[in-house]
Amino acid sequence: MLARLERQRGQTLPFWSFSILMLLTMLFFLSNYVNILGWHVRAQNAADSAATASLSVQANVYNEISTILYATAVDENRVRYLNQAILNTIYGAGGCDSTPGGSCDQNYRTLVTEYDQAVSAYQGNLQVLQEGNNFTEGGQQADEKKAIRAIGSDCSNFDCAFAFNVNTQTYAGQCQGKKCSGSPTEADVVTCHNVPYFAASLLHMTGQFQAIGRAAGVVAPIATESFDPGTAVNPSTNQVYQPVEAQWANAYPSAAYTVDYSGMKVNVNWYGVGHLRPWAGALQPSSMPCN
Repeated sequence: MLARLERQRGQTLPFWSFSILMLLTMLFFLSNYVNILGWHVRAQNAADSAATASLSVQANVYNEISTILYATAVDENRVRYLNQAILNTIYGAGGCDSTPGGSCDQNYRTLVTEYDQAVSAYQGNLQVLQEGNNFTEGGQQADEKKAIRAIGSDCSNFDCAFAFNVNTQTYAGQCQGKKCSGSPTEADVVTCHNVPYFAASLLHMTGQFQAIGRAAGVVAPIATESFDPGTAVNPSTNQVYQPVEAQWANAYPSAAYTVDYSGMKVNVNWYGVGHLRPWAGALQPSSMPCN
């Protein structure tokens, strides 16, 4: 009887061996699955970051232009008031002393000097705007490519394990899928890395898989501010954005120079980079170089 029981216990050895083998096999495939999943998450994160970085230059340019346009509108408003003040002084309006050498002559000279300074500031804003408009599509794309190269080479700050493939041409909806001219406002990015299977060397396996991520970004307005700079309060200073600029010339019954911005309306767009559905056929991951 005892010998029979011992023989039965020995029959469980194959089952234990098979179970351990199955468990190891499951652990192997589970480890590979987790490794594959982790690398694909890394690839997608890299693609998302690259799509955003490639368009950040363009978004910054648009925001700078919005700021300069606001400053230009303020300077233009000041120039108009100064021009009217000069005309008032020429015709003796407001009660200034129009006799030779009187206060009208003094105010005129002072107002012309101030007018010249205001026009110079206005022209400076126009020059900066022109420089922004002179950014060519190739120049902007060059800056975007510099950003991508930084992501792919600066390993101290970025994950540079991947090959980055970027298309920053503009494919707007109104172009029916055809390449449009103008500044690139969309970017399609594919990231790729050849990764060996986890623990493949233990089983003498030489296979590998491609960790691929893909993302597209677009520059678009994310906020619009509409306000009256003469009455709207700046939360940082608790003062209106553009207070009244009172008369500084020689005093007489009517102010020679007062700029009131309360009738000025401003609409300012602020731009950011958002995610976009990748373009159909713009970049084919299967044909992209891979690290």
